[in-house]
Amino acid sequence: MNRDLLDLAARLTAERQPYALATVVRSERPTSGKPGNMALISADGVMHGWIGGSCTRSEVIRHALETLDQGEPRLLAFGSSPGRPDDLVPVPMSCSSGGKVEVHVNPVLPAPVLIVAGSSPVAVALVRLGGAMGYTTVAETSDDEALAEASDDVVEDLAETAARYAERPRGWRLYGVVATMGRRDERSLAELAAAAPDYLGVIASPTRMEEVRRVLAAHGVDADEISRVRGPAGLDIGAESPEEIAVSILAEIVHLEAQPRESELVDPGAASADEAETEGQATDPVCGMTVSVSGSPSSFFEGDPVYFCCEGCRTRFDASPESYVASPAGGSA
Repeated sequence: MNRDLLDLAARLTAERQPYALATVVRSERPTSGKPGNMALISADGVMHGWIGGSCTRSEVIRHALETLDQGEPRLLAFGSSPGRPDDLVPVPMSCSSGGKVEVHVNPVLPAPVLIVAGSSPVAVALVRLGGAMGYTTVAETSDDEALAEASDDVVEDLAETAARYAERPRGWRLYGVVATMGRRDERSLAELAAAAPDYLGVIASPTRMEEVRRVLAAHGVDADEISRVRGPAGLDIGAESPEEIAVSILAEIVHLEAQPRESELVDPGAASADEAETEGQATDPVCGMTVSVSGSPSSFFEGDPVYFCCEGCRTRFDASPESYVASPAGGSA
C-alpha cells in the first residue's frame, strides 16, 4: 500500500468511516493488475489506488460495497476456469484480450455502536462488557456516575441520538438494549426502533413482553419492527446476576451477527438488469458485468439504452445485438 492510501485509510479510520481494501493476489497475462496492487473503496463507491484497468474496476467496487453491508471478505476470480476452489467468487472477464486475475476484497468497519437505555445495574454491566468487546458504548443517563464513567458517550435525549444514528453510513453496526427494568420500556423501544438497529432487545419477562408488544402496536409502531425486538433479551443460559444477564445479551448479539445476512444468500451476480438499473447500474449484455449507468459506453436497441463496461463490448454488441439480447453474457459472438 502506498503512502497516499495509508494516509487515506488512517483518516477514514479516525473518522469512523467504513471502507474496503482490494488487493490483487494472482494474475495471468495479459492483465494490467499485478499481485500486490491495491485499492481502497470508500463507502460512497469511489475507488482510490490501482488494481488494473476497466475490466475489473466496476465489479470490484460493486463487490466491495456488498462486503461493507455483509461484513465478510471475499475473493473474486475474474475469468476463472472450472475446478478452482469453492471460496472463489467467479466474475466474468470483460476484456476481449483475456487474462485472469484474482482480487481479495476485505471490508474495514468501525467498531459497532451499543446504545443502552436505562441506568440499572444490568445497564452498567452491558456498557462495561461491551466496551471490553471493542464496542463504542453509548449510555442514556445524566445521573449515574458508574454508568457515565464506563461508557464512551453519555446522552440525555434517546430519540435525538437514535435519529442521528439512523443516518449512519453503510457498514456501521448498531445495537440497542433497553435496560430500564419496566420503566418507560415502550417509549425507549419506540425511540431506538426509529434508528433501525441491527439488534434491539429489552430486558423483560415473557409476560411483560406480551404487554410491551401490545402497547407498541397501540402506539402505531410497525408490526415488522415489533417482531424484531428481542424480548426477553439474551440467550437462555440461566443468567441471574446483572453481569450474567449482560453476558447473555452480548452473546445473543454475537450469535445473530454470525448468521448469514439475507443479501449473502443471493448470488452476487444473479441480479437482473432491471434490478441493477433501479440502483443506477445495468448489466453489460456482452460480458455480464455490472456497470454504472452514468459515464459508461452505451448504445440503443429497439429504443432502449444498453450500457457496456468498455468500447470493445459495445462494438461487439452493435455488430450483432440480437444474439446478445437473446442470450446475455454468453450469447454467440
